[in-house]
This record gives sequence, structure tokens and C-alpha cells, in this order.
Amino acid sequence: MGAAVPASAQSSRITEDLTAFQTTLNGQTLRVARSGPVCPPACVTPMQAATGVATIGELEVLDFLDLFVSKGRGLLVDARLPEAFSTGTVPGAVNVPASTLSPDNPYRDDLLDALGVRNGDFSGAFDLVLFAGGADDGLAAIAVRNLLDAGYPSTKLKFYRGGLKAWDGLGLSLAVGQ
Repeated sequence: MGAAVPASAQSSRITEDLTAFQTTLNGQTLRVARSGPVCPPACVTPMQAATGVATIGELEVLDFLDLFVSKGRGLLVDARLPEAFSTGTVPGAVNVPASTLSPDNPYRDDLLDALGVRNGDFSGAFDLVLFAGGADDGLAAIAVRNLLDAGYPSTKLKFYRGGLKAWDGLGLSLAVGQ
């Protein structure tokens, strides 16, 4: 009986539809495979969450905190589940799990109201930056799409694809979620 292979060393899909990538470069086969978290659910996500929604990086998140969040005009939204949020998040983030923005959540209208939407009028809605665990966590992209489906204007949404893994990987401060 062989030794167990740690989950982080096991082969995994890149996306649900892509097991590995292969092409030819200068007559040689170039292959890209993935090891690490199992996909699904931890699949590599596209750079863009939805058409019309800008994807931003860490410096833009800092600008957003200063120009929107600190002035009460925006929210930095961690779309992960509360258990993950409570272990650490980007400073200034609030927890709005992606699942709570699903159209089948009977309380979604109450949540939209808390985000500044009044009777279907999005003019006073907060600007939002949404993120999750990282480039292999689709929760923020799901949250963005659910907000768009609810009528949220794409101009009021931004997607921080790097999420917590990129933030922490750069050595930026973490906050303990509430």
C-alpha cells in the first residue's frame, strides 16, 4: 500500500471543462497541468466576472477604501461564507456571502435595501468591490452575476479577482472578520 498523496500535490482540473492545457511551441509540446485544490469547487476563474464590471488589483482596492468606503459611499464585500470570513479578511470588508444574493433567497430584497436600493431604484445604491478567496474561488463572480441579475448597475460593481490569497500573498494586513 503506497503512502497517501497530500491533497495539495494531487492533480486537479484547471476549470470544470479543462483537465490540462497543451499546445506546441517551437516544435515542442508545452503542457500546463494543475496540482492543488480540487476543481470543482476550486477552479481557476476568468479575469472578468461579467461584461461591464471592471476587474481591479490591490492598489485600486486601497483607493476604493479611501474614496468610497471611508466616505460611506461604498462597501468592500467579502463573498465567502462567514466561517472563512471570521478567520481573516481584507481590512474594511463586510461579509455578504454570495449565496445570500441568489434570486431564490427570499430575503434578497432586504439585502438589496441594505445596499441602498430603494424600491428597485439603484441610483442611491452603494458602489461595491467584491472578492472571495482568490483566483480559484468563484464566489465573488457568482455574487457579481447575481447582483447584475437583480438589476444592480455594472458601473457600481468592481471585481477583485485576486481576493484574499493575493492580498495575503503580498504581505498586506489582514483583519479578523466579525
